[in-house]
Amino acid sequence: MSASRILTSVWLGLGVAAGAHARDNSAFTVAQHDGSGKALVFQSNVTLKKGDVIKVNASNAQPVMVLQVAMCDDGCLHPRLVRTLPLTPYYAGQTSASQQFVLPEDGQVSFWVQQLGDLPGEPLNAPNGTWTLQYIDPFLRFASQTPYESTKPMPANAFSLDDNMLRARFFHRTFVTVSLADAGQ
Repeated sequence: MSASRILTSVWLGLGVAAGAHARDNSAFTVAQHDGSGKALVFQSNVTLKKGDVIKVNASNAQPVMVLQVAMCDDGCLHPRLVRTLPLTPYYAGQTSASQQFVLPEDGQVSFWVQQLGDLPGEPLNAPNGTWTLQYIDPFLRFASQTPYESTKPMPANAFSLDDNMLRARFFHRTFVTVSLADAGQ
């Protein structure tokens, strides 16, 4: 075997090993697919620590699109919603929005994107009957005990997983990036 074939084999082997290593080191993975095989729910590969920061960037998000963030134990069998992050820009004329979220506890993180079709609300018991408090502002900053069950998670049309970052494209050219912030940021 010639020296060039040996070197080519070695370089190819190193490239495959590096690619497999990078795939194993990604911070996030797909946790659930829809019926057609598109990614619906993503989750962290490892247990994250309380105080870790997750950065979310979105561009071209349609009105009242949110990223639901849930925490769970090992295996993520029972996720519980801890935060609803708006993906729609705050100011008219802007096309992107960025936020940071500090994890309130140790555990794995699951997240998915939803476009809310109707106004979310919460029932309120008042002396004169039951009322529903509706959130008209599309820039939601609250979390209820359960996700919006009337609205299914949006499937990602395409996505890529890098070391500490997930990039996903959703319907109508909405792009969402979720990443782990560096310790120094």
